[in-house]
Amino acid sequence: MLNIKLTTHEGRAVRFYDDLVKGKVVAINFMFTTCGNSCPLSTVHLAEAQKLLGERAGRDVTFLSITLDPEHDTPRVLQAYAKAYGVGPGWYFLTGNKDDIERLRRKLGVYDLDPIVDADRNQHSGIVVLGNEPRRRWKAVSTLSKPVRIRQAIERTILPPNKWPRGAAVVNEAPYEVRDVVEPVDLSALPRRD
Repeated sequence: MLNIKLTTHEGRAVRFYDDLVKGKVVAINFMFTTCGNSCPLSTVHLAEAQKLLGERAGRDVTFLSITLDPEHDTPRVLQAYAKAYGVGPGWYFLTGNKDDIERLRRKLGVYDLDPIVDADRNQHSGIVVLGNEPRRRWKAVSTLSKPVRIRQAIERTILPPNKWPRGAAVVNEAPYEVRDVVEPVDLSALPRRD
């Protein structure tokens, strides 16, 4: 696992593996604050999943959102973004060296196989990589999934298999609806580049 240097939205210098992943369960996604496509809905869904996890969020699982636009997304901008979405404790928005972030994104498998599509930041993958580092269990789920489904996937990453919710319990809790409506978040007050 790469151990790149990153900076949190709180301005704290961290190492990706040593400080954020080692010995932990993590939910990792890539985003950028000026994204007009999947990022806003992805962030809303992850924030709702974090709320659904209750006290386990921040204790049993850490959320890591890594910017694809480190030149613009300074810690100050990321902090305002986190505040705008009402994220809770245990969620870090991270920035760093663009080349390091790109290597990490590829190492985690968060890229499109078509190099033209992959080069277009606006078409980046809307997934969250879920990892249980101590158990060496990794998987991915769409951030466009219903928040309850994301929460269920995180629980399956945290819990041993014999404690997983199964079958009808999973389906009954999160039936697919004809239409899911998400209220937009006003980002017009976000600070611009420092």
